[in-house]
Amino acid sequence: MNRSQRRSRREGADSDQSFEKQNVTSQLTTLERLVEEARASTYEAINSHHRDFLSIRVYTHDPLDEAATLNDKYETTSTLVATNPSPDLIERLDNIGHSLKAIVRMAKTHANLKDIDDQILHGEIAVCASSIVEAGEMLNEIEDMRVSQEPLQVLHGQFVKKRAAVRAELEYLSDEMVRVVETGCVHELHVTYGVTSNYDNVPYENAVTLSDLFFAMRELDVVRTRADVLVTALAENWLLPLLRAPSTPLSVSRTKLGASMSIGAFGRSSAVFVPSAMDHDQFVQHIVDVQRVWTTVLQFVRDDLFHECDDDHADVYAYMGQKLWARVWPTIHDELLVPLMPDNVDALSDVQCMVPLLELENAWMEVVPIAELRVRNAARSLLQTYVSKRRSDLLTTVASILASDDANVVVVGGDGPVIDVLAEHTGKGGKGGKNGKGGKGGKGSMLPEEDADGALHFPRCSISVQAQLLVEFARETIGFAQGDGSRTAATYVHAVRDAFSLYRCLMPSQWSILSVDAKRAFIVFNDCTFLVHHLTALGHGLREHWPRELRASATFVDLIASFRTLARESMSPVLQRTRDSVVRELGMWTQKGWLNENVLDDAEQRLVVACGCVAQVAHTAQAHLPSRVYLTVLGLLADVVVGYVAKRLSECVVSDTKARALVRLVAPVLALESRLFVLTSGTGQTRAPVAKYCSEWDGLQTQVRRLSMGTK
Repeated sequence: MNRSQRRSRREGADSDQSFEKQNVTSQLTTLERLVEEARASTYEAINSHHRDFLSIRVYTHDPLDEAATLNDKYETTSTLVATNPSPDLIERLDNIGHSLKAIVRMAKTHANLKDIDDQILHGEIAVCASSIVEAGEMLNEIEDMRVSQEPLQVLHGQFVKKRAAVRAELEYLSDEMVRVVETGCVHELHVTYGVTSNYDNVPYENAVTLSDLFFAMRELDVVRTRADVLVTALAENWLLPLLRAPSTPLSVSRTKLGASMSIGAFGRSSAVFVPSAMDHDQFVQHIVDVQRVWTTVLQFVRDDLFHECDDDHADVYAYMGQKLWARVWPTIHDELLVPLMPDNVDALSDVQCMVPLLELENAWMEVVPIAELRVRNAARSLLQTYVSKRRSDLLTTVASILASDDANVVVVGGDGPVIDVLAEHTGKGGKGGKNGKGGKGGKGSMLPEEDADGALHFPRCSISVQAQLLVEFARETIGFAQGDGSRTAATYVHAVRDAFSLYRCLMPSQWSILSVDAKRAFIVFNDCTFLVHHLTALGHGLREHWPRELRASATFVDLIASFRTLARESMSPVLQRTRDSVVRELGMWTQKGWLNENVLDDAEQRLVVACGCVAQVAHTAQAHLPSRVYLTVLGLLADVVVGYVAKRLSECVVSDTKARALVRLVAPVLALESRLFVLTSGTGQTRAPVAKYCSEWDGLQTQVRRLSMGTK
């Protein structure tokens, strides 16, 4: 100890003795002066250290030591004030206490931040993380105190910089200690037990271990983010591929400095995992092989990834285990559990089918809480698992039906021929052709018990093969609900509801086609109408044979509104596109004041083209839509042409010669009545009332009669 240090300590001791001899008022006055001096020296230390203008005097000064000395004197004065309390003394003491508390917090924050760089250089990453966390907590406390903003802003800026430096060091250490390497189809997980130097190859004083790394990441609340990355890598590159191909080469090597685990080093298995192609013994052996390789992976995680980690990191280990289990469980359920279920509900009493999966789950018991072990829960509810499998199979069938690209149509309703497409696919019933004509006649759109009196007659139209198959599927599945009893009847009813919902989900993907393909739009409209027709009374005749708890709730009427909306939305784009095209082709007919000009030849040509657009869509609609819907569509399109022509004729006053020319000019429009507003049935052709469906028709007839009377 040098002479100046001995003199300073002696002066400090003398000062303490003299302070204790003062009365309470003098002590408070002295404390107020010393607190102000400590505040000034602390601010000076913060500004000088972090703004790079250090002096010898400030560098040797320790604000935290000075604050600790003041705190001792504050305790002495508090004792005196307590023996002789007065409002003035208590208020002065409280002000000193608040100021001293702020100085101590700032001094501690300064002390923590100024040592971060040295701690990083020495490899004390755990201490760095603790210092950063403590500094952040104290800065939050200082925010509510009365302190100067300039040094506080300096501390905030240094806190952000130091925290970023610590996180960068953690990222470097994490990448060095736990690294996933991908080379072609080979994946390797390398774990290093300790890192001895930083990224500049400067040696640490002490090697950084995995335990230090996990502690620091947990302090800075980044451990779960890093764990999620590892969970994704382990699940996608090891656990799930091994579930489908457990024979894939898997190797683990260990040394004193680290360990590595690789998969696919000698090639991946080319076999495709198809549970339905395996018999029971092969499937059980597959599960046993999966258990063996999964045990190897989980043991590597436990022994090497958490090498020599104490119980303080058990929560990180448990978090990774639960995340891994959550990632693999859906695949276990779909590809292992569901295929194990027997096809017969009566065979569910034999729980031996679950034994292989229960043994597979045992490998996870160390890392997953018992409450999360879902195979055991599935074993307790085999019926529910069976129901889920049956429902999944049914919806898979529906999805394959709806996803088919079969563009054929079927004529249903009315008195026209109908083919039974489901019979054609199952080998029952007659044959049908691509044009929708077959050897089976009749309505074919309602079950006899659903429409015994013919009240629910469906009009003749064309529907898609997919829609007819969907209805046949619904009928057949509803029939299953009649025979299986209350345990599984609800499954079939809900499967039918899901099948119709699946149609609604898949159909919007065709909107881009429906806006340009009139035939496809009309077929989708008919499909929705056809489905609404059957939803009205689907299963009504079988309701009495269902379990009692299903009779009140098993209905499909609530689905009707959504299908009607879908029907309207499917036809609207192509109709709007056609109307726009007709208006564009009319050209001058949409403008005023031109009929008196000598342009009648061009005007007639435009009318012919516009009427041709209407006729083109009308012929498609007549071939596929029900008669009433066809006439409505035709009326909407014809109204565009008829309306503009009637307006132009009403604006002109012409001579007899010009009147005859105008009557001949609008002949293509008048011909729409005889060409398109005609219905064909088995008894011949019937002309529909044009004015009923075309609101502008009477106005056109009035103008034509006016011009015709003027020519006589």
